[in-house]
Amino acid sequence: MTAFTQALIARDIAAALALVTDDVVFFYSNGTVLRGKEAFAATMTANWKLVSEYQYTTVDLAWAAQSDTAAAVIYSFSWSGMANGNAVSGSGRGTRVLRREPVRWLRRRPGWRIAHEHLSNGQW
Repeated sequence: MTAFTQALIARDIAAALALVTDDVVFFYSNGTVLRGKEAFAATMTANWKLVSEYQYTTVDLAWAAQSDTAAAVIYSFSWSGMANGNAVSGSGRGTRVLRREPVRWLRRRPGWRIAHEHLSNGQW
C-alpha cells in the first residue's frame, strides 16, 4: 500500500507499474474503468500533466481478507493539487485486491501486486 502511494506522489510510473498485475483493473469514482498497465500508465501520466503539487493519502486501512495468494484491503483516501491555478481535491473510500505473483522465468520478481482497485465517493 505505501510503496504504491509513494510511487504515485513521486510521479514514478515505472515504480507504480511494478506494483500492479499485467491484467489490473481500476474502477474510479467518476465512472472511469481502466484495464491493464498501459491504460493505467497513459491515464496517470496525462493526469500528472494537468495537476501540480499532487498529494495522495490512504488512511483507516482494514484488511478484509488475507491468504497465501490473495488479500483485500478497504481504506479511506484523499487527494489534492493545483490545476489551471485552482485548488482541486477529492476523497472517498477504496478497495484494493492484491494477488501474490509466482516466480516467472525471466519475467519479474515474485511478490504482491495490485490486481484491482475500486474507488468510490463517501466515507466508509
